[in-house]
Amino acid sequence: MTIQINSDKTIRVTAAFSRFVKSEVARILARFADRLTRVEIHLADVDNLKTGQSDKRCLVEVRPAGEPPITTSATSGTLEAAVASALGKMKRSLTTAFGRRGRVAASQDKAAKAPKKTTRKKQDETKLTSAKISDPGVKKRVPVKAAATEEGAVTKTSGRRPKKRIYQARRKPWPAR
Repeated sequence: MTIQINSDKTIRVTAAFSRFVKSEVARILARFADRLTRVEIHLADVDNLKTGQSDKRCLVEVRPAGEPPITTSATSGTLEAAVASALGKMKRSLTTAFGRRGRVAASQDKAAKAPKKTTRKKQDETKLTSAKISDPGVKKRVPVKAAATEEGAVTKTSGRRPKKRIYQARRKPWPAR
């Protein structure tokens, strides 16, 4: 990964600032170093030597191997803050871009490797659902809250009462029929 720093005529890039920028790029974009060929940092003074709240701009251009370049930019009062902000945006952009191309996120990878835990309630439900209906002609499993009627049919009962129907516009109950 090659790091290039470019600036306009109003910004003077010293060796110390160049080391700062290169160390920030290496620190923040370390995860993607093997996938990137070049990182370009473009520094500019937006309002040309006038003072103001956010007059320093940093544009970061990253070139992934074999793919089109990705750019982010940020403005701030100081060059250091603008560089840090633009690199943070670039890190998020690269995470999204490379994540969409089939990379499994770390949290998903850990979840896939970890054994699934079942709660006591879930274990009880699975025991109840595995009980079969006494009628030999029916091969279905009984739901958790099911009751057999006299005819042998299974009806599903829920522990909740039916929803009260409400007019959407005025929030009044439906008229009785």
